[in-house]
Amino acid sequence: MQAHAQDTTQPAPSATQPADETADVVVTGSRIARPELQASVPIQSVSLERIQQTGAANIQDVLATLPQVGQNFSRTSSNFSTTGNGQATVNLRNLGSSRTLVLIDGRRTVGIAGTSAADINNIPTDLVERVDVVTGGASAVYGSEAVAGVVNFVLKDKFEGLSVRGQNTISDKGDAGRQYVSVTGGKSFSDGRGHVVANFSYDDDHGLRSRDRSFSANDFPARSSYAAQGLFDVSNADQTQFSAASGRTYTFTPQNAVKRYQGANIDGYNRDHDRYLSVPVERYMGTLLANYDFSDAFKVYFQGQYARTNSSSSLEPSAIANSGPGAALNFDGSAYAGIPITSPYVPDAIRQAAIANGVDVIQFRRRSNDIFSRSNNNNRDYWRGVLGVKGDITSDSKWKYDLYYEHSQTRDHTYSQSIYMPNYGAALSNEIGPNGQVQCSDPAARAAGCVPMNIFGYNTVSAAASKFLQTYTGPTRTIALEGGGSVNVVNGQNVLYDYLANVKQDVISGSVTGELFSLWGKPISIAFGGEYRHEKSSEVFDPFTQAGLSAGNQLSNTKGKFNVKEAFVEIDAPIVEDRPGLYYLGLEGAARYADYSTIGGIWSFKGGATYAPVPDVRFRAVYARATRAPNISELFSAQSQTFLAVTDPCDQGGGNGGDGTPTGPLPAGCAAIPGIAKTVANRGSFTYTTSQLQTIDGLVGGNPNLKAETADTITAGVVFTPRAIRNLSLTVDYYHIKVKNAIGIIGQQTSIDECFTGGNPLFCNNVVRDANGFITRVNAINLNTGSYLVSGLDIQGRYSVPITGEWKLDMDVMYNHRFKQEQTPFPGGPVQDELGQADCYNCGRLGSGFKDHVVGNFTLGSSNFQFNYRVEYLGPLWDNLPADSDSTRIPAYWYHNIQGKFLVGDTRKMELYVGVNNLFDKKPPFFGDTSPVSWPGTNTVANTYDLYGRMIYAGATFKF
Repeated sequence: MQAHAQDTTQPAPSATQPADETADVVVTGSRIARPELQASVPIQSVSLERIQQTGAANIQDVLATLPQVGQNFSRTSSNFSTTGNGQATVNLRNLGSSRTLVLIDGRRTVGIAGTSAADINNIPTDLVERVDVVTGGASAVYGSEAVAGVVNFVLKDKFEGLSVRGQNTISDKGDAGRQYVSVTGGKSFSDGRGHVVANFSYDDDHGLRSRDRSFSANDFPARSSYAAQGLFDVSNADQTQFSAASGRTYTFTPQNAVKRYQGANIDGYNRDHDRYLSVPVERYMGTLLANYDFSDAFKVYFQGQYARTNSSSSLEPSAIANSGPGAALNFDGSAYAGIPITSPYVPDAIRQAAIANGVDVIQFRRRSNDIFSRSNNNNRDYWRGVLGVKGDITSDSKWKYDLYYEHSQTRDHTYSQSIYMPNYGAALSNEIGPNGQVQCSDPAARAAGCVPMNIFGYNTVSAAASKFLQTYTGPTRTIALEGGGSVNVVNGQNVLYDYLANVKQDVISGSVTGELFSLWGKPISIAFGGEYRHEKSSEVFDPFTQAGLSAGNQLSNTKGKFNVKEAFVEIDAPIVEDRPGLYYLGLEGAARYADYSTIGGIWSFKGGATYAPVPDVRFRAVYARATRAPNISELFSAQSQTFLAVTDPCDQGGGNGGDGTPTGPLPAGCAAIPGIAKTVANRGSFTYTTSQLQTIDGLVGGNPNLKAETADTITAGVVFTPRAIRNLSLTVDYYHIKVKNAIGIIGQQTSIDECFTGGNPLFCNNVVRDANGFITRVNAINLNTGSYLVSGLDIQGRYSVPITGEWKLDMDVMYNHRFKQEQTPFPGGPVQDELGQADCYNCGRLGSGFKDHVVGNFTLGSSNFQFNYRVEYLGPLWDNLPADSDSTRIPAYWYHNIQGKFLVGDTRKMELYVGVNNLFDKKPPFFGDTSPVSWPGTNTVANTYDLYGRMIYAGATFKF
């Protein structure tokens, strides 16, 4: 129903047409051309018209509503990410974006640094002809990563004229604005032998503050006790509580008068005031597509893309204290005990309280509002180029070839302010100098330019002190890193959090398709070929982040590369066609062998059958073995040291440390460990001291010995295209995907417990004991250890019916019913059943396990007018296991969306449209920020439900 007055592309055959009335088109999931409904695997095609009916400027928003798509990494779930704020991925079947292969016109594109997950921000929305989504193992056709399926963006390579589209979006509250402009032009030349298409688009998404929605405006159930004006406790260090009840914690009024602390909700900090519900994302994209037919045997094509994405996060200022993670340090890097009561900045009331309590240092915690900002700024550049040739091998066009080279790369720069932590403690320990002015107490710090700092009250830190904290003032030196390597720090160097990632991919691929002989149907079709791919990725952090000397987390660099050589073959064999009682019977198969420089050779394969007793009914089934090679991050991320809070089951002290006095008998089985038996014989018991417990460490990171993941996929279904009811189709498909040898880690305490009870090397290899039996290290590096299982039923119905005159009604309903969503952390381990549970921020679930998810699309239109109504149903969920007494039920959700479009004039070269998403302003479910299902700053399941509310958009398209 959409007018394409200047578009020379022939529309794809309607999926509602009977299969024998459609022309062959290349459909994702096979290198052999066939109509969509004749494919042996379920394919969901999203047309350009459907994309435009959503009003979405970013195509990720369209894909996110498909029932086959799980929860994605997006602008509403990435505010707290240390890198990649605003990136957009696609996640089929909740098996993870690393198990979903993204293609552009059937060809690969580079992934996000260290991974294979592609950033959908780089896809030009208005240049997409359609999106094909194939769920089920497709590794035999496309290679690694296609475990859950494939998402293929098919671009327009034929377009005549010029089209300009502009759109403005805003919420009914006047915020969350977004402007989008796209210009597409195309022209044929040389009597149609050549064609060029170009597109430029600009998308400016302003983002949305947490404070601008009632459900996320405030920390709940309590604000943070890390206040902007500071909290100061005069207890002994081992008694510090920072509580109102103790009577020993002080803070300040807005006028900076000393007062006793009255609790977080009175004197604390509302972190949600600073946070984003949705990060702002600005995109510039340019794309050029060109092709020229020198002859039927030699056709040259080219694709060039560039995208620039700018985004940012917004976080509350960093929380710093004198103890705990991210604590202030002395100038020599040692632990900072607290602010001396002799500091001239200490208010007299707090000093006297400290003296009365017999302490000479003050414990503190405070936000860094007047010191530095830790909110990220991101800029990402993406380049992609494809140069290929294709054509007929034989004069009858039955044999064809396609050969291309593709290069793609990304550059991701993320940065924010930070501080040098040893300077913090130095600036807090002050005294009155000979000149009567306040100076830093440490002579070495003074020699390095230390500026005294006053953190007592609101906005009391001077600009000079802030600059000192953000500058490395020690000697130029080389710092050895845990796990090997070193970094250099230079005197006077500005301390920033700085991340730079570069990823490059090169692909050479060639394929041949053709027809062999016939049996009792059409000729057997075959496709075969080979591919070479080389990938290289690096993620480099600033030296202070690597050394753990700045205010953020200690992070290590990742650098790695690999290459893979692949060969593949695919066969589609129509066995019998158009016989009485047997309209069609066909078999198909595919196999791919890949030789990786990292893991060696792996096989992928599939086999399937299609059977149609009559033209109206077609049965289909496929079994596939899919594979996923470990990515660069999983293989090569640096192993870094971490210190653990773990308990040895053999510790007679109960894991509490102390002076070596046992609190119970030696547990059974412990004496069988030689080192423990030795210690008991020498000392009479086996107990850890506090020092021993505090020095247990572990290595986390990549593992170059990983193997490939494998997945067994079964899809089976039926397609109804009744000839008696034209333009009606119904598909019902069952799917079952079991991922084995999934790459992940085993928790450190799990390794200790399972090793003790079972002695399995899978766990015991992670636990290191010394000669006396004491645990000194527990590692948690990547291993092939887990498994995932998802299964369900996909049902889709499409129907187009004339109403009256030129009016008709198009209906499309997609329904997914999920039978299983579960994961097992290690062989023989407990099965984690996630069906019916909401996703959580940091507890490791695969995604929101909806039992039922329905999307309906209804369009009433004529040649000059179109009205579209879209409805989405999300079934009820629980925030935890339903059997748990404290579980909360999330009711079913309905989202309603409408759009009206007017085609102006007889030529219909101008289109005006207006739409509303989330028509009834449905708010997301509310949870406190202490709930595991809440994303920070949202108080809800941010990657699952709509956070914006009612959004209104209007736009226009002009064609010349």
